[in-house]
Amino acid sequence: YFGRAKELPGVKEMFQAATPKAKEEKPLDARADLRKQVDASYYGYNLDEEDGTLLAYELQKEKEAFDNLMAGKDGQTPKGWEPLPGDAGDGESWKLPTADEVQEELVERRRRRLLDKLG
Repeated sequence: YFGRAKELPGVKEMFQAATPKAKEEKPLDARADLRKQVDASYYGYNLDEEDGTLLAYELQKEKEAFDNLMAGKDGQTPKGWEPLPGDAGDGESWKLPTADEVQEELVERRRRRLLDKLG
């Protein structure tokens, strides 16, 4: 019975009006059209290097990093700097888990979830 409602007068037109237009009716933007919207700043040719503000900032940060390295302040990051993840200053880098360790952790999570549901 429910499918027959589509045959009522006006319902078919209502469904046709509600359906989105096909992709054929709306032309896609060509690559050339997309490139017209891109300006020089997209490719990195900004004015920030021409007025010198970015270059001065980069020079200051490079000098701070070099001075910090020469001072031998191991494990201490200057104010406003964020240490890299896994860089605790102990010489050890990130240790990525093996596939077996990941699988073991996932099984453990599933086990805990099931135990929580049961009890």
